[in-house]
Amino acid sequence: MTQSILVTLISIFLYLSSLLSGIGSSPSSPPAESPKTAETAQVPTSGVVTGNTVMVYKSTDSRDIVATLQRGDYVDILHREGSWYKVRLISGETGYVTTFTLMPADSPPVVENPATAARRRVVLGYYVVDQRLPSRPSLENYSHVLTAISPWTWEITASGGLVASFGTAETGQALKLAGERGLSTYALIHNFALNSKGLQNFNATLVNSMLSNPDARRKLVQNILATLKSWQFTGVHIDFEMVMPSDRYNLQAFLKELYNTLHPAGFEVTMAVPAKDRESVTNSWSGAYDYSALHPYLDLMMLMTYDEHWRGGAPGPVASLPWVESVVRFALNEGVPPEKIVLGVAGYGYDWPRQGQARAVTYTQAITTAKNYGAQIQWDATAKVPYFHYGDGRQVWFESRQSLSYKLGLVNKYGLAGISLWRLGQEDPGSWQIIQDMFS
Repeated sequence: MTQSILVTLISIFLYLSSLLSGIGSSPSSPPAESPKTAETAQVPTSGVVTGNTVMVYKSTDSRDIVATLQRGDYVDILHREGSWYKVRLISGETGYVTTFTLMPADSPPVVENPATAARRRVVLGYYVVDQRLPSRPSLENYSHVLTAISPWTWEITASGGLVASFGTAETGQALKLAGERGLSTYALIHNFALNSKGLQNFNATLVNSMLSNPDARRKLVQNILATLKSWQFTGVHIDFEMVMPSDRYNLQAFLKELYNTLHPAGFEVTMAVPAKDRESVTNSWSGAYDYSALHPYLDLMMLMTYDEHWRGGAPGPVASLPWVESVVRFALNEGVPPEKIVLGVAGYGYDWPRQGQARAVTYTQAITTAKNYGAQIQWDATAKVPYFHYGDGRQVWFESRQSLSYKLGLVNKYGLAGISLWRLGQEDPGSWQIIQDMFS
């Protein structure tokens, strides 16, 4: 199967459809830093504030204060000038602090597993058609870092059918671009549909109806095969969520049938699974997913290591480092080969009110909120994630390039296959350089 066929087919489709939708221009790249002078010493790129209250000054000979930092805050160290560090705050602002108030932060684990050192890491981005938060710019600008995309595409039916749930024009353009740039492509098959209350959500009843009916399972497998052939995808990505624990064995049967049909035809099978660090077959969120029984029928298993704290729960990290590592260790202990494990990473965060449900925020939205309210962004030294408080008791916990670096360290430490980012368009733009540096 060649990407050139995909490019040709989609090019013809786009031409015949007379697509008129424009593509937003790429955001301009940040200006490169000016070269350091010979007197400027190179130092570690990250640091933690050790003083109780530390002023960030506009320049080394100015008393104009850019910001105030507290003990434990996290910054990027750009370079050293004598007894001063030039630093970049998580908000993007730069300034100077005295060297005795800052120490280089502990580095994330980057020891490479020698068994997988030569294998290129998977960097898969989930692609969503959303005019408010488009995925397209990230694909355009960082396709040299990405190895694959999985566009949000088809919804299942109870009888084993597939219903398109994507914007054909933009998704077609994205697949064309991915093909031109040599990226693998995975059709995302999901159960996100209207539920009995008329709300759009992952529908447990829908997927139960399909999984519990052998004829519907076989029909869905054949429909997926036909779709992959027609669109010339690299493979399929199964994203069934809220599967009932009672469907544990039906899910295994479906995946086995899917794998045994697609693999001989040359297609890959991948799947997103809920993150867990212990087994509970009755758990409503993760009980249906038996890592040890599913992985033989998967080329890649994407651990959804995010939503540790979710919008309907108490405030906290979306993905703390200790929790993420515990999920990885559980998967390995269940016998999942490290070369099949893809670590799910979030590009988003949550903004919690004092009471009630949180709202999802992108990295840029989180930074903008902090700046607009004059909130001090802090660093949780245990969770390895940024957060801040603002307004009437609101809390924002989110992901950044710094927090991502620790997750990438786990990929290298355990020799995992790579990462899958939910989703393109939400992430810290600085994440891509971190990925490139740590996976090179």
